Amino acid sequence: MLISLIIGITAYYLKYKDELKELKNFDYSEQDSLFENNNNVKINQKKVDYKQELYDFSDDELKSILTKVKVNSASVEELILLPGIGKKTAEKIIEYRKSNGKFNSANDLLNVSGIGEKKLEKIKSYLIIE
Repeated sequence: MLISLIIGITAYYLKYKDELKELKNFDYSEQDSLFENNNNVKINQKKVDYKQELYDFSDDELKSILTKVKVNSASVEELILLPGIGKKTAEKIIEYRKSNGKFNSANDLLNVSGIGEKKLEKIKSYLIIE
């Protein structure tokens, strides 16, 4: 049984080896160029090597994107822009502000549930206290 299987595989290989080589060495660039030439949709021509393109989301990157936030007048949407502040915490900040008045310093934020010393240190440089 094993010998007939080996003979069958060998015969198949010998019969189709040229076709198998063509499949292995098929040049897809010709087909790709036909597609690009016939496609009416504008294709982004930027070629990207995805293995080497990295995105940097470090604090320096955030600093260039994020603007300062006025804590005493900011909306939920503005507060969410602060690092580590989500919708719930932003709502708690506004609720605290409504019931206790304006924040006099950044350290007053420690009284808001969900903001500890570490989170305060992350957001302190983005705050404006009026």
